[in-house]
Amino acid sequence: MIQVSQKETIKNFFQFLNEQKVSDAVAILSEDLDWWILGNIPVSGNYDKRKITLGFKMLHRNFENFTFTLGPMTEEEDRLSVVAESNALRKSNGKKYNNHYHFLFQFKDGKVLVCKEYFDTVHAVWIEES
Repeated sequence: MIQVSQKETIKNFFQFLNEQKVSDAVAILSEDLDWWILGNIPVSGNYDKRKITLGFKMLHRNFENFTFTLGPMTEEEDRLSVVAESNALRKSNGKKYNNHYHFLFQFKDGKVLVCKEYFDTVHAVWIEES
């Protein structure tokens, strides 16, 4: 079996999300996943695999053409740091969503075990307003 690098794994993960292939994306996540999102807004907090899967599906339900563009990646041991940017249109109000992120992924046995997601929460709240 060919082992894919952590960078390639994460590139594939985001490509699957961009293509709305949520099942393929979450197959990259560990069953013991702990995904944490910054802040004190409604989407903030800890997610397990089931809950983050629902969150990804909501992205595609609530936004038109939601895509991530990946920037620099830094890899060290079992961790991978990724800078990313998202673009989409909010279906309910037509607002352009363009946020900037830092993801810190930790791997175990080739799967994402932990993710820490940092982004502009003020922009995320603004997009929800009519």
